[in-house]
Amino acid sequence: MTANETRRIRAGAVAKATRAELDDLGVSPESSASAAAALRLAKIMDSSPDPKEVAAAARELRQHMHVARGLAPPKDRGDKIDELAARRPRHSA
Repeated sequence: MTANETRRIRAGAVAKATRAELDDLGVSPESSASAAAALRLAKIMDSSPDPKEVAAAARELRQHMHVARGLAPPKDRGDKIDELAARRPRHSA
């Protein structure tokens, strides 16, 4: 692509999945540069016809998502004891 050509960047399946994961993590692209970069890279992957560009964007996306996952607040998902207690039948007196 030459400097005078412009390419339309679109959001497709990769951008949708990236946005969903960021939402699940609770990391906003408006407050995190890594999350914003991840979304932009996902859109580049969705839009590029060049396999080399897609591969480079995928590597960078992986790095930015690693950082975004590190920024995510911890979720209270319980532990094995909570899981076992939930499975135990309730006995009523």
